[in-house]
Amino acid sequence: MSLLVTISYGLAALLGAAFAAVELRMLLRFIRNKEAIRGQAYRESKAVGDRLKEASAPTVTIQLPLFNERNSADRIIRAAAAQNYPRDRFGIQVLDDSTDETTAIVARVVVELQREGVRISHVHRAHRSGYKAGALAEGLERSDADFVAVFDADFAPEADFLRRLLVESDAFDDPGVAFVQGRWAWGSADDESWLASILALLLDRHFQIQKPVRAFIGNVTTFNGSGGIWRRAAIDDAGGWASDTLTEDLDLSYRCALAGWHGRYRHDVPVFNELPGHMRAFKLQQRRWSKGNAQCFRKLTRRVLGAGKLVEDKWDEAFMLAGYAIHPLLLASLLLWPWAVLYVDRTLFWILQGFMSLGIIAAFVSFLMTLKERDQALGVASLTKVAGSLMVGMGLMVNNTVGQIQGFVTSGGEFVRTPKLPSRHTDEEIAALGADTPYTSPLHWTFFAELGVMAYCFAGAVFLVREGEGLWALAMVFWGLSFALMLQQQLVREPTAATALTSTEVSGA
Repeated sequence: MSLLVTISYGLAALLGAAFAAVELRMLLRFIRNKEAIRGQAYRESKAVGDRLKEASAPTVTIQLPLFNERNSADRIIRAAAAQNYPRDRFGIQVLDDSTDETTAIVARVVVELQREGVRISHVHRAHRSGYKAGALAEGLERSDADFVAVFDADFAPEADFLRRLLVESDAFDDPGVAFVQGRWAWGSADDESWLASILALLLDRHFQIQKPVRAFIGNVTTFNGSGGIWRRAAIDDAGGWASDTLTEDLDLSYRCALAGWHGRYRHDVPVFNELPGHMRAFKLQQRRWSKGNAQCFRKLTRRVLGAGKLVEDKWDEAFMLAGYAIHPLLLASLLLWPWAVLYVDRTLFWILQGFMSLGIIAAFVSFLMTLKERDQALGVASLTKVAGSLMVGMGLMVNNTVGQIQGFVTSGGEFVRTPKLPSRHTDEEIAALGADTPYTSPLHWTFFAELGVMAYCFAGAVFLVREGEGLWALAMVFWGLSFALMLQQQLVREPTAATALTSTEVSGA
């Protein structure tokens, strides 16, 4: 028993420490090269001047993949049509796989915009073959544009998005650039809800710290699925969109890198989008990303490690592709914890705790640095957000472990949309949506697994106290509280159009 626990816990601790070391190295690179990193990712667009005549602006197709998005379809289509770009140089494809009234809404808006002279088409598929990747691929068959911009339904690009990246800057001057990714932004997430502020911090860590550093040191820059522009030639050269993973964006990014292309990240070009409005929706999104991440790891890691000079830091990329694997390691550590406290040699146990603590330190520091990059004062409120983010991150370990297991044993799968209620709608727009919305997230079976793990944590804490190990019981209490928070948030009534309207009226936003 002692040997088995020691080996199992030691492996989980050491592998977890490897992930933490990668994160800490990234943070050190950011601290040492902060100004240079900002200079590369935060650079402002140049003045237009005579750099590029509008008549020679590159042709662009804006693709809008939709599936049952009646709350957002009108807004994203009009935002695409409002681009301040030569009318004869861009067109819009609404790639509609919807099975509800979204299709009628799209048809109405498309006809209206066509009458105004907008080059826009409505591509409605009676099937969801290939899901989002399949829709994007089918749209490309109908386009001969040089560039392709992609926006999901919950995004709201500013009117100058195309102009800033294709006319006013040198983003695509290098013919080897496959795509340029804008920065996802959420507006005033702190004013919406506690959950929104936590989710914004979790995601901002990626866009404020991780992406700028990876771009600066020459790692593979990845497309995030929306809010960016692709060079059509790069998509074709890499083999096009593929539906054998649920993260078609990550898959294509790495296949482009393996074909000799590279991407760019522009922090100074924000693209506003909606955060998941409920914990159940966030879990669904995370589970899909975790599953797709595992599928990409299975599909691409061997090719990445054998890519020669096309991929410089191969181990960094391997850890990137294996990113969500930290969750199974955390879950294993949690389940083994009471037995490790009792059976692992105490000196060795302290050494392993030193390795394990690297992960907490890395996460804590990266969240603080993210808040600092957002120009937020570091105080009690900031520490509360960091603590909440750590607890939500811990509470996701069951959910994301399920995604990892599914991704390692299956390819493809149904692309389940993340239910969102547009928070950037006006009062009138929200009211027009009606008193309710069918786009809600059912309680997933992982809720009951999380309930079981929470009970295990608190039982383990009591057990350790009785064994005279009260200090180590605190870890079980923290994990138990993390799961309690996740469970409570999943039981909160999911917002509808009516509740969104009420909250908007109360806040005066």
